[in-house]
Parts: sequence; structure tokens; C-alpha cells
Amino acid sequence: MVLRNIVIIDEEKCNGCGDCVSACAEGAIEIIDGTAKLISDVYCDGLGACLGHCPQDAITVQQREAAEFDEEATNAHLAEKKSPSGKSDLHVRG
Repeated sequence: MVLRNIVIIDEEKCNGCGDCVSACAEGAIEIIDGTAKLISDVYCDGLGACLGHCPQDAITVQQREAAEFDEEATNAHLAEKKSPSGKSDLHVRG
């Protein structure tokens, strides 16, 4: 664990629109049971590309203890998310 920037999602503010999901190039955010969730610290690069896409201001970037960003794991995760047609899945669960 290291001290680094990482996305924090306020589930009380989140309306589940999914704008952050498509804005996150690393696939670190998914809609689960109607709200956005950071699915793994290792997929979040902490740059906050998702911030400006949240109409509810439910996303912030904070420094906290977290697993290091893992580019290799992220690339494997993104490859896994691809459907047989080569298009990304909707990233919605629940």
C-alpha cells in the first residue's frame, strides 16, 4: 500500500447515470446496483478523468493509502471487458 491519489465516489450523491464509467479509460468504475463504484484501486490511475463528467459532483480525488496503480492488471481487465464483437460491455451490474 502506498499513499496516492485515488477516486472516491459519494454513493449518496450518485444518481447512477454512468457518465463516469465511459470517462474512465482504465475501466475502474462500474455501475453496480444503481450507483457508481470503484471496482478496484489497482485500476484507478488517480488522474480524475471522471471528475468533470459527473453531473452530481459525486466524485472526488483524495490522497489515501491504496494499492499501487497496476497498468498490466488494468490492461488485462480492459481486455476481459471486451465482448466477442470487439465492443465494450455496458459496465452495468445488479
